[in-house]
Amino acid sequence: MTPKFLSRPKPEGNGAPAHRTRGAGTPAHRAGPSPVPHGGAAVDAPVHDAGELGLVARPGRDYWWRQLGPKVRERIAARVGPTVEWWADCHHTHLRRPRAVVLGERGLALSTPTVNDRGGPAQSLTVLPFVPSSLRHAVVVERPRRRFTGQPPLPGGEIPAGVSADLPLPERLRGFLGNLPTEAQARLQWPFVNGDVLDRSDYHYTGTEDALDVWCYLAGRRWVTFVSGHGSGLTGPAHRRSWQLICRRAEVARR
Repeated sequence: MTPKFLSRPKPEGNGAPAHRTRGAGTPAHRAGPSPVPHGGAAVDAPVHDAGELGLVARPGRDYWWRQLGPKVRERIAARVGPTVEWWADCHHTHLRRPRAVVLGERGLALSTPTVNDRGGPAQSLTVLPFVPSSLRHAVVVERPRRRFTGQPPLPGGEIPAGVSADLPLPERLRGFLGNLPTEAQARLQWPFVNGDVLDRSDYHYTGTEDALDVWCYLAGRRWVTFVSGHGSGLTGPAHRRSWQLICRRAEVARR
C-alpha cells in the first residue's frame, strides 16, 4: 500500500520553542508544511521484529547540543533553516564528543566529531539539501485497544503475506524499527523499497523501559524520511501500548 502523507499540525513537545534556531540554546521546533500525495504502483515495505532497546544513563540531548558550541549551531541553522526536529548525543566511539542530527525546513544536517588541521577537536557537517517546499508530514497514532479473546493474538513480528521487499539495514536498526507501529515502519521505508537507494540511516531514543521519546531517519539519493514522537505502555502487553508519532518526508535536491 502506498503511504499517503496527511496534513495535521504537530503537537508541542520536547520543550522546543517557537520558530527559529537560537545560536546559544536548543533548536527551535516547528511542524512541516502541508502534505503532498504520492501515487503509482508500490511495493510494500518490510515489517521488522522488535528488538530489545537497552537504556544507558547519560546526559540528555540538550547537554550534547550545548557541547557543539555556538559556531557549529550557527552553521547548522544557516544550512538547513528553521528546525523541525533534532537530536544530539555522544558519538558512538568518542563518548566524550557530541554529535547531532537536525531536520530543518531546507535540509538534513549531520554533525559528527573530527579533528582540525592542528589536531584539535572539530565538527564535520554533512548536509542533504531539500527541494524547496518538499517537506511533508503525517501523524501516526496507535492507541490502546481491547484485546479480543475469541482467537489468539498474532505472534510478534509476523510479516503479512505479500511483503517481499527488503532493505540493507543494520540489525540494531531493524530491531528499533520493529518497536514502532507498522504504519510508521512503512512510511519510513517506503521510498527505499520503491526505487530510491538508501545511503545512510540512524536513530536515537531516550526515556524509560515503559515510555520512550524516539527519533530516526533514513536518507537516500532522492528522499529523506524522518520519524519522531513518543511511546508509552511499552512494558505491558502489545494491545495496551500507545504511540504518537510524526512521519516526515522530503525530496533531496540535486547537488
